[in-house]
Amino acid sequence: MARQQETRTEQAGSPGPRAPRRRAGAAPAFKVALLIETSNRYGRDLLYGVRDWTRTGERWAIRFTEQARLAPLPSWLPAWEGDGIIARVDSPRIAAALRRTGLPVVDVSAERFASEFPRVSVDNAAVARLAAEHLLGKGFRHLAFVGDTHFLWAAQRGRDFRRVVGAAGARCASFEPAGTKARPPGSDADIRALADWLERQPRPLGVFACYDGRAQQVLEACQLRDWAVPDEIAVVGVDNDDLLCELCTPPLSSVLPNARRTGYEAAAMLARMMRGERQTRQTRYVPPVRVVERQSTDTVSVADARVAQALRFIRAQAGERINVSDVLRAVPLSRTLLERKFKAALGHSPHREIVRQRIARAKHLLVESEVSIAVVAELAGFDNASYLSVAFRRETGESPYAWRARHRLVAPGSGV
Repeated sequence: MARQQETRTEQAGSPGPRAPRRRAGAAPAFKVALLIETSNRYGRDLLYGVRDWTRTGERWAIRFTEQARLAPLPSWLPAWEGDGIIARVDSPRIAAALRRTGLPVVDVSAERFASEFPRVSVDNAAVARLAAEHLLGKGFRHLAFVGDTHFLWAAQRGRDFRRVVGAAGARCASFEPAGTKARPPGSDADIRALADWLERQPRPLGVFACYDGRAQQVLEACQLRDWAVPDEIAVVGVDNDDLLCELCTPPLSSVLPNARRTGYEAAAMLARMMRGERQTRQTRYVPPVRVVERQSTDTVSVADARVAQALRFIRAQAGERINVSDVLRAVPLSRTLLERKFKAALGHSPHREIVRQRIARAKHLLVESEVSIAVVAELAGFDNASYLSVAFRRETGESPYAWRARHRLVAPGSGV
């Protein structure tokens, strides 16, 4: 896999905001407003990321009030005497109000309503790629995307998902109807229309929904028609909102974005702006972490029963330093026949699948733990750290150390 590009820059052309004043002594260096919702996990993780940065850098006096997504800006903002703002700029109205403050602003929205604000955002292309690879790796050859036309980022995820699926030689359908007053997204009428559309799709079907709420609606449509999940239809969402995912029937698999790292990077960017550094109109794209698998995709969609059996064995035992000979003992076939069956069903060899599963486990440990590289290698099924480094670089284009530095959920020394 080619190394992901995490930052893309757009050229600056407009004058910067007014420079804030510095405070002397023991007082907080700057007064910062956080205009981020607390109604979902993504917003809360953004706030945790800002908190992480303040624990490693200068002290800030934070102005924050709880609010919902797309809520009007707080009434205190126009008269507030602060130094900088981190906000979800989710509409032209919000962008205009922030522009009028004249303060440095960092946008943490996945949308782009104001080009003059530097932005730190989730990498939607990488989100779509993780979802596609997850479903393709399960053996699905018929896939579908369920979007929401209210959001630009949803369209971006759908476009990139179709691109990855198409490049793998699989089929992809899309359900992205424009909402109406008679049938708004998530209404009974919308879910019935979604069920009617799913009825026309081939089985087994792997579905990527643009966010967890939309994925929950797909699962509701499946319940409406009594379709088996994940055997007939497997579903994966985005955001890994633990409560929502666990309330789904069955529990929902979801792409985990690195919102905490996004909040951290946004705070670091705002600090530079408040010190008077001129920022280009840039977007820093933070890649997601992984797919957190729950029951909604816990299946192997391969017609060949022997390949399906081998896949289950590899996924269960990849961390135990197994090799192809171990697979052949679990699934009695000749090596040549097993290789042929794997390539016909998945396009790669059993050895390649073992390596893929080990690398996936290593990525998980690197990002979500602080154990040493040697321990990561042991837990992921590699003989030692050197073998892990060689395989990891071949797979990702970078070392395990570099991967951990770019993707970790919490910055070193920030605390939890």
